[in-house]
Amino acid sequence: MAICNPVLKNCEKQIKDPTGYTNNVVQGVFSIFFIVAVIWFVWHFMMSGYHMINNQGDPKRIETSRAEMINALLGLGIVFAVFAVLKFVGYILGIQDLEKLIITWPTLS
Repeated sequence: MAICNPVLKNCEKQIKDPTGYTNNVVQGVFSIFFIVAVIWFVWHFMMSGYHMINNQGDPKRIETSRAEMINALLGLGIVFAVFAVLKFVGYILGIQDLEKLIITWPTLS
């Protein structure tokens, strides 16, 4: 008999399968990281578009808004690159939990 946290679902199963639990934690952390990155991308992309519209013909402001848009796209690209590197490291080192890593949009259910 083990003492379990009542907040955790399937606590008995997690105690018997720590690898599966670790996989769930890595998947959850990456999902949160992915959500934050997408929200960050959308915000900065929209703001750069707003700045592009309201630049009043100033070449310096046009360049600043263009750089902001490029940085938003690069940031999103880096998130997908991190995902690819994690899967590649899992494949090379034979870590099955990293090989099974998928991009999911978490739900509240």
